[in-house]
Amino acid sequence: MLKALFIVFIFSVSVTYAQGPVQVSGKITDESGKPVSFASVFIKDTNISTMANETGNYRILLKPGNYILTCRYVGFKSIEKEVNVQSSLVLNLTLEEDIYKLKEVSVTAGKNDAANSIVRSVISRRKFLRAVPSYQCDVYTKGIQKLLDAPKRILGTNVARTLNLDSNRQGILYQSETKSKFFFRYPQKKEVMEASKVAGDNQGFSFNRALDLQVNFYDNTLNWPALGNQSFVSPVAYNAFNYYRFKLIGSSQENGKTIQKIKVIPKSRFSPAFSGYIYVLEDDPRLYSVDLMLTEHARINFVDTLHISQHFSEIGDMHWLPSDITIRFNGKVLGFNFAGYYTALYSNYKTDPVLPDDFFDEEILKIDTSANKYNDTWWANNRPVPLTREEEDNYEQHDAMGDAQKTRAYQDSVQKELNKFRPLRYIVAGQRIENVSENSFWYVYPLHSTIFYNTVEGWGLRLRARYVKRFSPYRSLEAEPNIRYGFSSEVMNANAEITYRTDSLRHTSFTVRGGSDFLDLNNRGTINLFYNTLTTIFEGKNYLKLYQAKFLSLSGQREVADGLMFTAGAEIARRFPLQNSSSNPVFRKTAETITSNNPLSPGFETEVFPVNNSLSIEAKISYTFGQQYTSMPDGKIFEPARYPTIMIDYRKGIPRILKSAVDYDFISADLFQDKIRTALWGYSSFYLSAGKFLNTSSLYFPDWHHFTGNQTAVYNPLFPNFHFLDYYAFATNDRFFEAHYEHNFSGRFIRKVPLLRKLKLEEIIGGAYLTQPQNNYKEAYIGFQRLMFRIDYGFSWTPGREMYRAFRLFYGF
Repeated sequence: MLKALFIVFIFSVSVTYAQGPVQVSGKITDESGKPVSFASVFIKDTNISTMANETGNYRILLKPGNYILTCRYVGFKSIEKEVNVQSSLVLNLTLEEDIYKLKEVSVTAGKNDAANSIVRSVISRRKFLRAVPSYQCDVYTKGIQKLLDAPKRILGTNVARTLNLDSNRQGILYQSETKSKFFFRYPQKKEVMEASKVAGDNQGFSFNRALDLQVNFYDNTLNWPALGNQSFVSPVAYNAFNYYRFKLIGSSQENGKTIQKIKVIPKSRFSPAFSGYIYVLEDDPRLYSVDLMLTEHARINFVDTLHISQHFSEIGDMHWLPSDITIRFNGKVLGFNFAGYYTALYSNYKTDPVLPDDFFDEEILKIDTSANKYNDTWWANNRPVPLTREEEDNYEQHDAMGDAQKTRAYQDSVQKELNKFRPLRYIVAGQRIENVSENSFWYVYPLHSTIFYNTVEGWGLRLRARYVKRFSPYRSLEAEPNIRYGFSSEVMNANAEITYRTDSLRHTSFTVRGGSDFLDLNNRGTINLFYNTLTTIFEGKNYLKLYQAKFLSLSGQREVADGLMFTAGAEIARRFPLQNSSSNPVFRKTAETITSNNPLSPGFETEVFPVNNSLSIEAKISYTFGQQYTSMPDGKIFEPARYPTIMIDYRKGIPRILKSAVDYDFISADLFQDKIRTALWGYSSFYLSAGKFLNTSSLYFPDWHHFTGNQTAVYNPLFPNFHFLDYYAFATNDRFFEAHYEHNFSGRFIRKVPLLRKLKLEEIIGGAYLTQPQNNYKEAYIGFQRLMFRIDYGFSWTPGREMYRAFRLFYGF
């Protein structure tokens, strides 16, 4: 009998331990039955947690046993449920709105004074709270972007068909999930993405990263580059009282802790500040949760509202760390009404982990090679937050489409639709011709870059196309043939450029160019053919000066170490001077101001250099200090530079070999950085360059050092271009120094002007300086920018000339 009982006991224990995790699931609603989206659900005294999805449904896997399940969300009373888990369990939860009561002392002291005292306590500990402890954890992220409404057609294209929307022009545009390991040691962060799933792309990798959802309100300012250049003041920043008023709503008890609810009110609705609520622990002043919002009045771009909900959980007995965060947004742009969210769930925290000394390096994100290989079954078993019905349908629809897309018939039909010739689209943006089965495409440049006029060639045609073929994630081929004919010069040029990219991880590529072409005498480039056509015809200003070259060049580049890039090349060319062949533009009244093709002698048609052969070599090496990057299985992506880049350039003209007539040595050094953030003051950019010809035994005008100038009202503000500098007059065959500086205030002053702040303009100031033995040049400008539009007004000074002043306009991307 005893033996039988012992066997039964051993069997029952074995069954219990052999039993796998059991699912506890349900729906979280408020008292009215409305779903509470993204509510936190966790098991007390463990690292096990989850959160509700958008429709309030949650799911959590537990081994058989007794647990205390806790559910919380900002604005509601947290609840605890004792559960005995032996088999699958459905447990619906109802959250009651939390009632925050004011203490008598708070009422006596005043709600604002009490709130200010609490916030000051958190601010006094801000540096400590943002920096400790170091930790590692698991992070699950999910991103959803959906269209709620859209135009029927754009440039003749059916929007609903192209974006796979329903009959109401609604649908999910982007859906993705990731599972990562996240590591933190202030101020360093690192993410290892172990699994990634993207709807409609089983070979792709997610754009949502745990790194991008690291919102630390203990920092003074927060910034989301995707929403514009504006930074936003944290409610617990050191200067928070300059931007906020605070009001104590009351306090509530949760798990034996007193939580104080404080209303956050911007002093001005147009200031870069949040509105909403923060929840603070009373006995240990720190954030318990936040429920904050940004609106378009705070100068966010592309979206109208941004809503952030973040919770913290106690890890051990000492630390409070993020348990989850959800960022929701909505907006309307160009007739597209959209909404979506990004959410992150943190679990399995380990504080103060032992990591190798070199663990935190410049690689901030590593995407595992097998991250996109996990199937639906794996995700169903490992996804901590359940999908909504809409999200499940979207995956199923894209999976079905993915199977269909593999068929030749489908690829042919898609290819036929994509390759339809649409005149308006071609005129504005060009024509793309896909070959889906071959993983390649042709791109034909638009009409406005095909027809041109200049005084050397007269009216002309430039037939240019680009071919791209992708062999593997690492290797690709790009080719660009170019045929150009001038009806007045009666000269046809033909050339091609071919680039073979062999290793996208190290940005390794080789390029060969050859043929004949009419080239700009300024080797840095000046005005494009389209704008030169307009200025020549309508203003009689033929800015572009050309020469002909028959050439062959080879070049290559490779990142030899993190942040260290090496480029080298050689070119052999036979170069011919050119003269104007057409001085009769469409409007004869503009012919009086036409100049010669010689920028050194604009009043006379003389040759700027004799016919010559040129053999030259060039090598560049650049290093970006602290260059951070993301490692993907198919390449490396550089993050925005935190520190300056230094670049050394050496160029040599080699005499006698292949009858080369050039003999010179040139060296230069550049130091530059773009978008150095200055918190609420916007960002700055600078560029310094100095160089010298060490040897000038024999060289010609195309070999001189040229500068990126501008002489037209419509310009490209790509930093560091000069705004008003003559395209050719300052070229030098000696030494030079140039400096550029620009600062974007991100609307710091404009937002204080009632009639202008709704335009969300950004104020810009800048200037540049150039010196060389023959001349000096200075310029300064102010400007205003809004997305794709920018207008500047500035001044330039050149010795011996009157001060020049003009407007500059830019529109585009």
